[in-house]
Amino acid sequence: MNQFIIVTHATLAGGFADVVRFFKSDLENVQFINAYVESQEFEKEFRTALEKVKGENVIVLSDIMGGSVNQVATRLMQEFSYQLITGINLPLLIELTFMPDGITAEQIRNSVVNAREQIVYVNDFVRQEEVGGEEEL
Repeated sequence: MNQFIIVTHATLAGGFADVVRFFKSDLENVQFINAYVESQEFEKEFRTALEKVKGENVIVLSDIMGGSVNQVATRLMQEFSYQLITGINLPLLIELTFMPDGITAEQIRNSVVNAREQIVYVNDFVRQEEVGGEEEL
């Protein structure tokens, strides 16, 4: 089974988990860690979460490339063998959690591309629509 662990600074991880459960209320394969909120021992909490899903297809999503949370997650990848994505956004999380078991690296790459396309400066998008879609964004 695909297992997702969302790890972020402050309470963002919990917020992502709450929102994805809004769209998929029966979701049981998503854990989250709000790093440095109730404890300063993020690595310990993360190791505990990883132990719970050992042997599963684990996908870890973090907030900021190079941030302390991502540094710990990057360091532990070899030890626990999971796929790590940073720069999480809601379209990415929803797309991944709705995929069937056995998500591959290629599917993750495609989902990351799709998620990037969801980041749009809407003012330019509206302006393009107003002029008939002729301008290149």
